[in-house]
Amino acid sequence: MILPSGVSLLDRVMNGGLHTGPFTHVYGEAAAGKTTLALQFVDAAYRLNYGTIYINSETASPVERLEQITGQTFGELESMVKVLVPKGFSEQGALIDDLDLYIREDTKLVIIDTLTKFYRLELEDKATNFSNHRELNRQAGILKGLGRRHDLAVVVLNQVRARMEEAGDFEPVAKNILDYWSDYSFKMRVGKDQGSRAIQRIRPEGEPSDCRLYLTDRGFVMVKPDEKE
Repeated sequence: MILPSGVSLLDRVMNGGLHTGPFTHVYGEAAAGKTTLALQFVDAAYRLNYGTIYINSETASPVERLEQITGQTFGELESMVKVLVPKGFSEQGALIDDLDLYIREDTKLVIIDTLTKFYRLELEDKATNFSNHRELNRQAGILKGLGRRHDLAVVVLNQVRARMEEAGDFEPVAKNILDYWSDYSFKMRVGKDQGSRAIQRIRPEGEPSDCRLYLTDRGFVMVKPDEKE
């Protein structure tokens, strides 16, 4: 199944939209719009009567932004959108282990925002690092298996770090682990034009692979808000 975003340029770059079954990895710099992208698909799923499980490890709640994008109160959405809030890396792992308990027949979307937040906070000495690497790898593997087993679209949002060899560029946190598990990978950055965001498909390769969109209160649009088509 392919879940369209409703934004034709974005869907084209995503090979039609968000695919169920594959593991989709979205990474980008701060304020690039990763959460908005994810919530736009929550809205798309809701409008098709499909449910979403949203694991939120970020400080800010996604609820207010979701209400903006959908134009509805969370009270109207909560029967179809389950928000889970872990308090640490181990609790995040426990929630991922138990996701089967939350999946219903109409569930088609699982979002983790962001998978590496607690992982990054807990990196300390070498022994702890090894344990955290292994746990992150385990969580990603469970998510991928879950998507295949239940035919779900699994979307993992990720933070970034600077690339030492290329000034001004960045790469995802835990790149090797996320590259291993990802079927689709998208890079997001803030554009030079006010409100613009660049979205590039890194994996799988092929054309078209990038687009420029504009971030608004209601999500991404193709035309700058103060311009007419």
